Amino acid sequence: MALLDQPGADVQLITQRGFVARSGRPAAASIETWGLPEWDRDRDALLLTSTARRHERDLSPAEVRRLLLADPTGLAEVLPTFAAAVSTPSGGATFATDYLGFRHVFHGQRDGTGIVSTSSRACARELGSGLDLEAVAVQSSLGWQLDQRTLFEGVRKLAPGELATLEDGAVTLATFTRPGTAERPDLDHAVRAAADLLRTYLTAYLEDHPDAGLQLTGGQDSRLLLSAVPRAQRRGLRVVTLGVAGDPDVDIAAELALRYGMRHELLSLSGLEDLDPATAYDLCLAAARRLDYSADPLAHAALSYAESRSEPGPRISGLGGEVARGFYYLGLPTRAPVTARRAERLAHWRMFVNEGVPPEALTPSFGQWSRDFATREVVRVLADTGRPWMVATDHLYLHHRMQRWGGVTETAVCLDREVVNPMLDDRFISIATALAPLDKRNSRFLSRLQLQLDAELGSVPLDGRPPPAAYAHRSLRNSAQQTATTLHKARRKVGQRLRGQNRPPAGGEILAAKVVAHWRENPALLEPLEGLDVFQKSWLEALLRGQDGPPSSAVALMVNLAGAVDQL
Repeated sequence: MALLDQPGADVQLITQRGFVARSGRPAAASIETWGLPEWDRDRDALLLTSTARRHERDLSPAEVRRLLLADPTGLAEVLPTFAAAVSTPSGGATFATDYLGFRHVFHGQRDGTGIVSTSSRACARELGSGLDLEAVAVQSSLGWQLDQRTLFEGVRKLAPGELATLEDGAVTLATFTRPGTAERPDLDHAVRAAADLLRTYLTAYLEDHPDAGLQLTGGQDSRLLLSAVPRAQRRGLRVVTLGVAGDPDVDIAAELALRYGMRHELLSLSGLEDLDPATAYDLCLAAARRLDYSADPLAHAALSYAESRSEPGPRISGLGGEVARGFYYLGLPTRAPVTARRAERLAHWRMFVNEGVPPEALTPSFGQWSRDFATREVVRVLADTGRPWMVATDHLYLHHRMQRWGGVTETAVCLDREVVNPMLDDRFISIATALAPLDKRNSRFLSRLQLQLDAELGSVPLDGRPPPAAYAHRSLRNSAQQTATTLHKARRKVGQRLRGQNRPPAGGEILAAKVVAHWRENPALLEPLEGLDVFQKSWLEALLRGQDGPPSSAVALMVNLAGAVDQL
């Protein structure tokens, strides 16, 4: 089944920019691009991101080609988000993603035809695939995917550090990652090494890209990156914050900008509430396509709306710091093994709370089965690590949540704006993953890193939390502050769970209401959902009659599924 009847047709149903590569037997691979440079077998590598950077240096397409064909292990040092394609001497094509799998590239094969694409839906249309209900089950509970699964049967995502060669109707997979050999470091040594790394990286990057902006909030991760910028380079640096005056994030960032002579760019969602329902729906559907229907399109649409008014230029982001503080740690540090009970508790009390679809929206048969299946999948990926409980949760966060949720949101913008995340550098991740859980818990490592980089900034309170200095060293006073913060978070999470409430993303409730209003004016848009046996018919009918509006998590899944199955 042909994806496009003619070049450029139906492109908007897939994504704004990307490619689909096909190979039959024994034909050479052919690549069709839209919004990207035309494929040329004799050219250098086709970059599938706006840039490629290896440690402290930008790479040219020619250098990327040499890495792909002659030294693929060197790709492990290329900063996520990254992907590229090259032709092979035998007439095929090889594709690579970054070592963390952040740049989403998909593949599949059937009946002597191999497919690789930046769109899982494009692969599904080529292969004649339908929805994978197990993937829908996972996404209805988590809001994102686990492993390399997609919403479509027989279509998989390239795994972290994976290469795909398309030739003679087949997709052959290989890996360029090197086995981890890092010994557990001394905490003080890890702090010094990470500080030197971040200082070196950011100094070099700002010298190469003086127009870059730093995303700055009231949180710890962006604070660390600011601390790693030499004071001379802070003056005049553009810092970017999403929010409105009076928000803690905005107020803290504004105070820091004033203190160091930085230029503060404030992005806001003002005007979002004035969009008409049709425009809001189109914005969300476009966001769903860019996210490959595998994360919250309402959150991305709101962020895209705010970013549309941002100044151009590269962006420095703090994504990755969570890996160094044990994001999913529950209870006291332990080397206890993974058990089903621990994994189920983590899934139900921590992972399903924010983006899970309420059970009353789902059919009885799908609702209970989907929650049970998603729970078993969380148990499986934790058990498959073969590691103690806390180390296993670190693996879950980095290689599943970060790869599939963080990665797809980075993929959605990687061709529009250069975004670098220094704490995703392979050297920083190696330090963070080698640390003992006790050294990461309660932000101990990151807080010591903060003081090593800039003690003055380490004394400034975080958004709703004590300053990083309170987490760096054990003391009765610091322990009391940490306990109070932890108890507050726990009470909030328990309250969410008991009330059955989601925590909507910024702008999510506004867009959800507008999307529902558009569906009420155009009920035929929900017809693709009727044959899926996912949402209860009575619940959909009540929604269209104008009864209580659904939570944004339900609207997000509906937008994703309606877009994914349209014209499959």
